[in-house]
Amino acid sequence: MSDVWTIRSLSRGLQLLDLMAEQPAGTTIKWLSAVSDIPISTCYHLVNTLVKSGYVQKDHIRQVYTLSYKVSYLHNQLHSSNILPQELRILAQKVSRSLNETSYVAKWESEEITIHYIAEGDQAVKVRSLYVGYRQHAFVHALGKAILANVSPKSFHTYYLHHTPKSLTPYSRIQWEDIQRERLLTRERGYSLDEEEWEDGVCCIGVPIFDYTKEVWGSVAISLPRQRYDRLPSSVISELCQEARIVSERLGFQKERQRTRFQAQ
Repeated sequence: MSDVWTIRSLSRGLQLLDLMAEQPAGTTIKWLSAVSDIPISTCYHLVNTLVKSGYVQKDHIRQVYTLSYKVSYLHNQLHSSNILPQELRILAQKVSRSLNETSYVAKWESEEITIHYIAEGDQAVKVRSLYVGYRQHAFVHALGKAILANVSPKSFHTYYLHHTPKSLTPYSRIQWEDIQRERLLTRERGYSLDEEEWEDGVCCIGVPIFDYTKEVWGSVAISLPRQRYDRLPSSVISELCQEARIVSERLGFQKERQRTRFQAQ
């Protein structure tokens, strides 16, 4: 959208909310100003407006600001209108319980890849910055790879044009040839791998989920530290793929008609 049609003060206020969300323990107006490049006097007025509106609260003892429960209300209202199929929630919880690792569910919707659910295990390693509603850097995490390997060439090209791949670690493979090679390999073997591409020391395994449209619905993934990943039995991946196939069938997908015509382009 053109900047002509945006309200600058509102955009700045939303930017401050995003920054405060990254600091759950609380932050100061001085820090917000330094990180956002918004003048401290403007930050002061914006934060006070957010406090008065009920979206931000001030800890008068520590003199820091945090998001309020009113933000959670917006989050709950959003997700109540886009309910995750119970089969996916059960699958994520089952995987977390059996492996004691964090599992994630992402959905392909409106040409975007969005995380819809996270279930944590007892010894879980949660990938930094991943949260319900997250949409970025799909080329280097297993959830995104599993989905992008199974969308049409047209959808993939559209996504690529609107989401420039970004390297997050020395292991991130973001060159066009590497991405295409990874798409083909992921589609052929039926699962995706993120071997420290998203975060140093953390690996992820993702599997696609299909539905009655015969198209990819989304994906499920687990994250685990490198040392546990290197010792992971191959049977775990086979079981994860099998569970994903069962859920896909429950969503109406007929595995004998699974598409294989998409070629890396």
